Amino acid sequence: MRIRGLTALLLLPAVLLLPAAPAAQAPQGQTVFRAGTALVPVDVRVLDRRGQAVTDLTADDFVILENGVRQQIRHFSAHVLTPAAPDTGGPLRRVAGPDTALSPQNRRLFLIVLGRGRLQEPSKALDAALRFVRDRLLPQDQVALMAWNRATDFTVEHEQVAAVIRRFRDSHAEIEMDLGLHFGGLAGLYAGRQLPASIQAKIDRVFSGEFVPGSREILPAAAGSDAEALLRKSELEVEAESLRRFAFTDGRLADLMTRDVATMGMSFDDYVALNRQTLQDVGNLYAGIEYLRFIEGEKHLIFLNEQGILLPRADYDRDIAALASAARVAIDSLQTGGVATRMVNGFPEIPPHIGFALGALRTLSETSGGQLAVSTSGEDAFDRILEATGSGYLLGYTPSTPALDGRFRRISIEVRRRNVTASYRRGYFARAEEDFDPRRVIATTRMVAAANVAADVKDLKLSVEATSVGSGGSRVVRVDAVVDASRLAFAAAGEKHLAALNVAVLTTDQNGTSLGELWQPLDMTVTTDLLAHVKQKGLPFTVQVPVRTRPTFVKVIVYDYGADLIGSTRVRVR
Repeated sequence: MRIRGLTALLLLPAVLLLPAAPAAQAPQGQTVFRAGTALVPVDVRVLDRRGQAVTDLTADDFVILENGVRQQIRHFSAHVLTPAAPDTGGPLRRVAGPDTALSPQNRRLFLIVLGRGRLQEPSKALDAALRFVRDRLLPQDQVALMAWNRATDFTVEHEQVAAVIRRFRDSHAEIEMDLGLHFGGLAGLYAGRQLPASIQAKIDRVFSGEFVPGSREILPAAAGSDAEALLRKSELEVEAESLRRFAFTDGRLADLMTRDVATMGMSFDDYVALNRQTLQDVGNLYAGIEYLRFIEGEKHLIFLNEQGILLPRADYDRDIAALASAARVAIDSLQTGGVATRMVNGFPEIPPHIGFALGALRTLSETSGGQLAVSTSGEDAFDRILEATGSGYLLGYTPSTPALDGRFRRISIEVRRRNVTASYRRGYFARAEEDFDPRRVIATTRMVAAANVAADVKDLKLSVEATSVGSGGSRVVRVDAVVDASRLAFAAAGEKHLAALNVAVLTTDQNGTSLGELWQPLDMTVTTDLLAHVKQKGLPFTVQVPVRTRPTFVKVIVYDYGADLIGSTRVRVR
């Protein structure tokens, strides 16, 4: 079975299945854990200083803390994976619900995500990945591969995936050069997700030409009938349900690490190219995590990336890592391109943007319980992954603070053994439903790129008037705008049509000093009888921005996630 939409997966509500409701009602509505109720599972992998697995620990060697409070270990088991006959008789097992009894797995699921950029040299990471899949997995291990906007199914037929890796190794340098030209400079701001047919054809050949014509990004078959039913919904149905949940992260532009490209040690062209690489890599990371969240098993996402990911906000790497941690998905990050340095006063120095990008990889791996390999050979990196995942410990506890307060609960584990390193997920969300929406990263990435360009971006045409109103502490700038609706993506929502936009308004004086900003989602609904008129005449909206004093200029940025189109314009305040 093929699933049509990576986009559909990115739009799915992320439902966390921990912890369960109690068997009896507690006072003041508080959840109480009793015998036979849900446990919080923690997979722990322990390596010594030589990178060898430590397999002789007992429950007394571990201490678990949640938000700094020690927890009682209610389940402990140690396991060493051994070869077994592969299960070829049905779909992957779907996560059934909160765990009341834990049992270790004797198989691993590896989703290998091949990121953008140079992956073979100098680390020989693709050669190592090929050997890993072809020769080093256990017969029962399931493996899948994702690259660009394509993916394979999970399978125990490892040679099938190895064949894709071979074709990727032989073709990806040419494809990356094509993508660099397509997404470089101003073209990177104007280009949407849709690839030119010539580039898509080359990508399809890497995946044996099994791409379905006219489909969008794809993901492997769903795990279990419930997930299949959810994913079979049309993209418009999924959008109509989930666009209402969109939550843009408020924040000042000064807080964005891409505020001043020059201080990052990057040219504009390099910045836009890396921006687009990050956009595509982050989309695949989210899709992989979201898909694996539904599947039962020992889950690893192996992310090969040239120089890390440069996210638009410093806390977004923690958001991604927290999502993976809550889904029990360990992210194993392999930086493949060597560490680029520049000479400063006669000494080598890592450029700031590379430092930020590599730091994001570290956060992803450490928080989710995976392994990190930076500036090392691909063989050494995959050796460490195999050693770490070939054995381990499964711990379970019931939180001493059981109320579902919606916050991220920090997990920390102490191992009473010297000179060892423990890898484990660093927390989970204490809520029945995960409301973090990955689109906020994609939206912010695109809008920050537009904010850093002086010229107007006309992919979405905007007509804007800005008026200063009031005085003193009550002064605001009123922005009346009309966006060209002919290119907007409208999702059917009952008798109406919904366009989920994101709007940024940046006010400055004549010297470019910020005087006030607004970053917010803007859900616009249009009735069926007015839709044609709006598409012809435009979609109007009005927002107000508090300012410290009268500004000279206003820059308005509008992004439509559904169409992946952006528009910006700068006007003088009246």
